[in-house]
Amino acid sequence: MKAIILAAGEGKRMRPLTLTTPKPMLEVLGKPLLHHIIDSLPKAINELIIVIGYKGDQIKKYFGSDFEGRKIQYVLQKEQLGTAHGLWLCKEYLKPKERFLFMVGDDLHSPKALEGLISGETLKVLAQDHDDPRRFGVVEADAKGLVTGFVEKPEKPRSNLVSPGVFVLDDRIFNYPLVKHSRLGEYFMPEVVMQLIKDHKVYIERTEFWHPVGYPHDILSAEKMLSRGKQIPNKWKNTPVVILAGGRGTRMPENEKDKPKVLVEVGGKPLLHWQFEELRRQGFHDFRLSLGYRADMVIDWLKMSGNKEVRYAIEKEPLGTGGGLKLGSEGISEPFLAFNADDLADVNFKSLIEHGVHGPSHVLAGREIKDAKAFGLLECDEYKHICKFQEKRPDATTGIVSIGHYYLLPDIFDGTPKSFSIEHDVFPKLAAANKLVLYTHTGYWFPTGTPEELKITREYFAKMH
Repeated sequence: MKAIILAAGEGKRMRPLTLTTPKPMLEVLGKPLLHHIIDSLPKAINELIIVIGYKGDQIKKYFGSDFEGRKIQYVLQKEQLGTAHGLWLCKEYLKPKERFLFMVGDDLHSPKALEGLISGETLKVLAQDHDDPRRFGVVEADAKGLVTGFVEKPEKPRSNLVSPGVFVLDDRIFNYPLVKHSRLGEYFMPEVVMQLIKDHKVYIERTEFWHPVGYPHDILSAEKMLSRGKQIPNKWKNTPVVILAGGRGTRMPENEKDKPKVLVEVGGKPLLHWQFEELRRQGFHDFRLSLGYRADMVIDWLKMSGNKEVRYAIEKEPLGTGGGLKLGSEGISEPFLAFNADDLADVNFKSLIEHGVHGPSHVLAGREIKDAKAFGLLECDEYKHICKFQEKRPDATTGIVSIGHYYLLPDIFDGTPKSFSIEHDVFPKLAAANKLVLYTHTGYWFPTGTPEELKITREYFAKMH
């Protein structure tokens, strides 16, 4: 049995990861997404027709003409005009009355459900209930599982049953004309299937597992599911990490001002403890501190807390955030992670790095917040290049703000003075040169710059830890 897999799209919502790599070739647990999809296919699938387009040569080079015992043919979709258009390009590769599997090469599926889908002799549509069906093709079916309706991304869905874009069809599908979606301007499967069901029976096959991969954070959740609770391998584990830890914390509560800010306690442990714990949980081990105020207290804590291996440099005078990072990164000749030690966030550093290695580019982590008036905002272009830094605005509502976590290339400090601000003196220049991209963080982020922020952070960690 043949399987037709659509793998022609760029994956615009996956930018900047897809600026140099097509979406089906993005790495998930050490191999391309499309490799996982092919691995999930039933054994009865012995021939593949892969529709390629954006940077399709990468797909052809990886899979070749025969992959793991399956013959592969490639069909070029020069313009990405929709799923149905991609299928129509494959018509000549199919025999009369031949049943075939048709799927979009973006998502992970249940092998068991795919087995059920190709069984029997009927035409079928894979389907699953979803909380937000407006993002997908919505399927309507009767009590016997017979498809009665199918609409692509409706504004007002009549059902919560959605199509993951996987079908078993035969050549009868080509008896019907392609229909351009009135709002989206492309040719999708629902419009053709709606014509098909007027003359032929099409049934749903429910699936217990479907994981769409539409945004960068979907890769992280996919890896968690595929790893089944095991430690996710981190090929970037040897990346150096420079932590700005020289602040005094002048806005801290009075009883906290006598210590360096990184030793202010949250949940009974210093801020620096939580930073180390998160990094080690993700597999990183090469830490370097840039110290300043009461560096002796931080050094004593490192010794007493079992962190003697952590390297450090000490400011003799205030150098600013840029100067501090420059001092802490001396001797590093490779890309490195950097962040401010006084903010707590569960940033996925592996993903942060992978946003930069494809360029290569410097990467700044940002997070969307609902009340942004206390922060400067980040502006990005359609390729996720940061192009502008807005100053604080009292009328700002929702916006993306920097959370002080970075992936930096080793040339970041070329031509910089001894003392400077990385936020004001370096990042705007990188943005103007199109060398700075955004990593969107979706987890927690707790700044601790004021007594109020520190109180909120302590309350959270008291509950969670």
